[in-house]
Amino acid sequence: MPSYTLVYFNGRGLAEVARLMFAASGTEYQDKRITKEDWAEFKSKTPTGQLPILKIDDSDVIFQSSAIYRYLARELGFYGSNNLEAAGIDGICECWRDVLESVFKFKREQDPELKEKFKTVAGTKIIPGLLTLLQARLEVNNQGKGFFVGDKLSLADIVSYHCLSAVCNQFPGLTDKFPVLQAFMNRIGNIPEIKSWVETRPKTEF
Repeated sequence: MPSYTLVYFNGRGLAEVARLMFAASGTEYQDKRITKEDWAEFKSKTPTGQLPILKIDDSDVIFQSSAIYRYLARELGFYGSNNLEAAGIDGICECWRDVLESVFKFKREQDPELKEKFKTVAGTKIIPGLLTLLQARLEVNNQGKGFFVGDKLSLADIVSYHCLSAVCNQFPGLTDKFPVLQAFMNRIGNIPEIKSWVETRPKTEF
């Protein structure tokens, strides 16, 4: 087993899916968190001037969050049982990208009026529409009582759990309208290894 070092800021953000995969698989890794004070100096040491990065055996470096997710999913057994399942997993993950983009849009906006407008659009139109589609997709597999793809935990489920948690933080009560997704989030959150990580991880703002 190679040694892994995941480097990111002190937050969940773009590194949390990788952390959840490490937790779910029981894989040891170093969770290196860069402070704002250290970032200016550390930035030049990264391939693209961005985080997260994943170091493997202190020699190879993988950059860009999606590349890290897919690499770890393959290595740790979260990428389905065949290429068709892998494609299905990719599709679910791409749907969540659209959800997060709508959240990032209002989170990044500095103008108070535009910020509120973007948040309203996200919370009343964009996100509910996408959650409707995702819930329907979940119900296709075992009537929504198991996983998004196949019969075991995959990257699609871990990304979905992470993103649903983020949606709940920004829009409390929104998932009440999507009982199958809510039950799914509770089910994944109660997997012992995931539950333990969530309960003990550092408390951060994002």
